[in-house]
Amino acid sequence: MFLVTGGGTAQGWRPPSDDVPRPVATRVHWDAVRVPDPAVAASVLDRLGRETGAVIADSRTGVRYWLVRPHAADSWPAMTGVSVLGRDDFVAVPPIWKLQGPGPHWRVPFLADSYLTPPDPLCGALLAATEHLQEEDDDALVGLTAERRAWKDRVLRIRLREVNRRSIGRESRPWG
Repeated sequence: MFLVTGGGTAQGWRPPSDDVPRPVATRVHWDAVRVPDPAVAASVLDRLGRETGAVIADSRTGVRYWLVRPHAADSWPAMTGVSVLGRDDFVAVPPIWKLQGPGPHWRVPFLADSYLTPPDPLCGALLAATEHLQEEDDDALVGLTAERRAWKDRVLRIRLREVNRRSIGRESRPWG
C-alpha cells in the first residue's frame, strides 16, 4: 500500500459514497491518465513512490488511472500504451472505501487533500516505463510518413475513446 503525498486537489470533489462505482466525466474536476498494462503501471508506481496521487485500478481489466488536474497533460508527448482521457470521456470511480477488487477500486487510496498526481513527475515516470514499448512501436512504423503516422494516431485515439465509452455504458458494465 502506498501513502499518498501527491499533487493536490480539485476543490470539493469526492468519490461516490454509495456501494457501486459510478461513471465520472473527465475534464470537470480532473483528467485521467489511462495505463492498460499492469507491468507499466507497477513501474510507474515504483518510480513515483510517495509523489503519486490516488490511483484507480480495475482488477478485471488490469487498467490503472492516475488523476491529474484538468489540461495538465495536454502538452505531453504521445506514449505507447498511455492515453489521457479528455472531454467526453468517463472513468468508473469506485466508492471511497473500496480498496480491493473485483472491479474498480483504489489501488492507491483517495485522500481529499492529495489525490491528484503532480503531472511532471508522472510524465517522466510514464516515459521511462514505456520507453521499451515506444522502441517496438517505432520499428513497426518504419517507412510511414509523418502524415500517415498522425492519421494512425488519430484513429487509435478515436477507437480508445469508443472503447472507454462502451466500458462504462449501462449495457456492458464489466465491474458490476
